[in-house]
Amino acid sequence: MFGAIINAVLVVLGTAVGMIIGRFLKEELQNQLVIAMGLCVIYIGVDGMLEMTSALNMLLSMSIGTLMGNIIDLDGMIVRLGEKIQKKFSSKSPIASGFVNASLLFCVGGMAIVGSIQDGLTSDYSILLMKGIIDAVSAIVLAAKYGMGVYFSAMFVLVYEGLLSVLAMVVAPVLTSECIVQLSAVGSIVLLAVGLNMLNIIKAKPMNMVPAIILSAILTIVFGI
Repeated sequence: MFGAIINAVLVVLGTAVGMIIGRFLKEELQNQLVIAMGLCVIYIGVDGMLEMTSALNMLLSMSIGTLMGNIIDLDGMIVRLGEKIQKKFSSKSPIASGFVNASLLFCVGGMAIVGSIQDGLTSDYSILLMKGIIDAVSAIVLAAKYGMGVYFSAMFVLVYEGLLSVLAMVVAPVLTSECIVQLSAVGSIVLLAVGLNMLNIIKAKPMNMVPAIILSAILTIVFGI
């Protein structure tokens, strides 16, 4: 749980820096920095998905999980929440976009999952600390482009990673190393979609793919896939 707090604080610090220096960054430079971060996210996603141990698990979890996510419309729920925040605090700044993009970038992927699980099981928050540093750099870029909406993603990071850490404590007896590797790999595929979105290569809704990560763990534990 302590790792989630550190991660959230680093996001806030990065956002504060981005808000300060954002006016000195030209729009073209901001776009180039977003592209650079998108490429980094793609690399992290590809690197993580290569650790996958079961292609069948990937196919089932991604197809069924994405279907479930679209039926529930997780992306729409977060967008509407961001829009409410935007209407309440500012009608001019793209708060909703900043909140959604930052929340996706910071919360979906292997480091968030594995780091939170490690923090919950062993109180070792080293992975979340490294992730927090990466998130802080990303927050500078995102805050320069999207503004104060990135601040609200820090709370999302705290809740998301905190819940994962608590959940890890509860399911510790049945959580195997193979399960962690597999669900992290599926999470990395979702992260790849986030990176491709940042580069405007595809128009996906990665948040609607998030149930695939949970489903991947269920398939590994219950069915041994």
